[in-house]
Amino acid sequence: MAKVLALMSGGVDSSVTAHLLKKEGHEVVGLTLKLFELATEGPGCCGSPRDVYDAKECARIIGIPHYTLDEVDEFKKKVIDQFKEAYLKGETPNPCVECNRSMKFGKILDLAKAWGFDAVATGHYAKIEKGSVLLKAKDQHKDQSYFLYMLKGEQLPSIMFPIGDMTKDEVRAVAEAIELPTAKKPDSQDICFVGALGGDYRKLVGAGDDSGELVDAATGSVLGRHSGYFNFTVGQREGLGISLNKPAYVTKIDPQTKKVHIGDNEDLMKTNIQVGEVSWVHPLKESAIEAQVKIRYRSSAARAKIQVVNNETCSVVFDEPQRAPTPGQFAVFYDGEVVLGGGKIK
Repeated sequence: MAKVLALMSGGVDSSVTAHLLKKEGHEVVGLTLKLFELATEGPGCCGSPRDVYDAKECARIIGIPHYTLDEVDEFKKKVIDQFKEAYLKGETPNPCVECNRSMKFGKILDLAKAWGFDAVATGHYAKIEKGSVLLKAKDQHKDQSYFLYMLKGEQLPSIMFPIGDMTKDEVRAVAEAIELPTAKKPDSQDICFVGALGGDYRKLVGAGDDSGELVDAATGSVLGRHSGYFNFTVGQREGLGISLNKPAYVTKIDPQTKKVHIGDNEDLMKTNIQVGEVSWVHPLKESAIEAQVKIRYRSSAARAKIQVVNNETCSVVFDEPQRAPTPGQFAVFYDGEVVLGGGKIK
């Protein structure tokens, strides 16, 4: 049996994770991270007072010790500041990936090893097989392997995902059976720190006068003005502030000129993309592979050819055009159920 540090967000998934580990006979200690000062209410994963209380109560019922760790400064530097910088660069960031990379499976995994733990466990819906193979979860509707592509093969033996073979309904049923207070707690729908700001990320991003022109993607002619280029994302249709008597979409954001380019849906269809900051679960033996690629969390995986350009960059060519690959989002590479790696869409 292992000594396991169970990260408990105050939600049902991580609560059941801790219970299952204890039931299996592991020595389990619960840990809740406080990541954001303005978090006052749950559900979330940033250690709001409500979430900390729920996690502690679940730990009491399960019968394990529980601690809270303040990582507000580290989270701001590694996640929130990067989130803001990405928007100012005209990207649409996904901070959950960076939180996993820098916090849960970065600093906290390192701390756990220093504290004498054998593994860190979380309530992610994903699976690890044979100690070093990262796979999609059983529940395809809840699968979170997309957010974990940056994990390395050498890290996986020290990571546990106990609910990866369960559906959400099964997880809630376990929580109800042992009368955990999180059994019916709603899932978090927002980015944790954005939810604490009332769902408006602009309160973090605004940096003075970021107004500029809305321009026609084909002709460059001015169609109108906007109050901040970071208010837009590639593929966006609603909230453009103009009427062209036809469907219109954001096709490009230029932070240097502060211009937001507007075009047709056909302009969003791309066969080729560049992916940077690439991370592989296991190093590739070939410079080119065929795989399935997801360009956003909720998209279907599409067949593509991946060509390694250098250690950090890949070129991806899809068999069929994909709609609105968005700079700042992540392209994640799969071989069936197996996660190969991924990187940031450039």
